[in-house]
Order: sequence, then C-alpha cells, then structure tokens
Amino acid sequence: MRITNLQITGGFLKGRKLYCPPKDLNLIRPLRTRIRKALFDILGQNLPGLKVLDLFAGTGALGIEAFSRGADFVVFIDSSPVSISIIKRNLEKFNLLDKSQIFKLKLPGGLKKITKKFQNFFNLVFITPPYEKGLALKTLQNLSKNLLQKEAIIITEEKTGIDLPEKINNFSLIQKRIYGETTLHIYQVS
Repeated sequence: MRITNLQITGGFLKGRKLYCPPKDLNLIRPLRTRIRKALFDILGQNLPGLKVLDLFAGTGALGIEAFSRGADFVVFIDSSPVSISIIKRNLEKFNLLDKSQIFKLKLPGGLKKITKKFQNFFNLVFITPPYEKGLALKTLQNLSKNLLQKEAIIITEEKTGIDLPEKINNFSLIQKRIYGETTLHIYQVS
C-alpha cells in the first residue's frame, strides 16, 4: 500500500491523502477527484446524519468523503481482500473505524447478507463497480428497498454510453451527469 495523490475534496478531512494499492496491481479504478468533487457539489457540502452504503468501495474514498462532510455511519462493501485491507487502513488513519462497518462480500448477491441487520437504514448509496460488466444494473436490481429509508439517494457510476433505466424497482432516475468516459446516474427511492 502507498499514500497517493488521491485525497478528500471537502469537509473536515479536506486535502488528506488516502492509501491505495500499487497501480501495477490494477485492482481498483478510483472515481476521479474532479468527478468526486462534482458529485459532492450535487449532494451538498454538508451531509449531517446520513447513513451511507458504499458498494464496490475500493479505497473507501466515497464513504470517507461522506464522513468528512458529516455522515454519521458508513458501511463499506467490496469483494477484494486488498481493498478491504486498504479501507480498514484508511479508516484507522482518520479514526473512523468506530463509525463504520466493513464487509467482504461479492456483489450484487452479497447484499442479501446485510438486509436483516440494516432494515430501513441507509439514506445514501454509492454503486461504483468495474465498468462494462453490467454490475451497476445488477446491483440496482438486487438492492432491496428494505435497506433504504424513504427518499434515499442512490448514485451509480458507469461508463459513458451504457444507459441505465429511468425506473427500476422503486427507484426513479432524477439526474444523469456525464463527465467524459464516466456517467453518474442519480436515483431516488419513490
């Protein structure tokens, strides 16, 4: 693991750098800093009281960014042992372990394992899977409304050109933003 130029863009941790795996491992593709900043500009700079679910968490950058802006609790899920180790190390670095939980689960199927524990719990979800594997759509299809509070926000990242439906389960597309090769689809629970 190494400290990189991947850093928090706002809140009380603004400018602090995160641990990442060596680039040559090609394990993760962190959301670019510019896009992450734009995303949190959309959500707002202050996110007090939010309970966040960070899926395909990678380094944990999105969940930690949410903490930096006031989120109360974040659940991080990834299937990679390297990512799990990096998330834990980043949370330790910022003294956030006691306000979070980390699960090593294969997504999207692994969501079933947390549904009972987190009934009607989350009001913000990040879905940032590897591109072009159909995982954003499959995860939306498997995301149980029982995990989410009414009017929760779900943000998916997908490669530009891969469109997601305007309505899926009880989630309605409220915004779509394109940033070069990355498209963010923003849904709200209806």
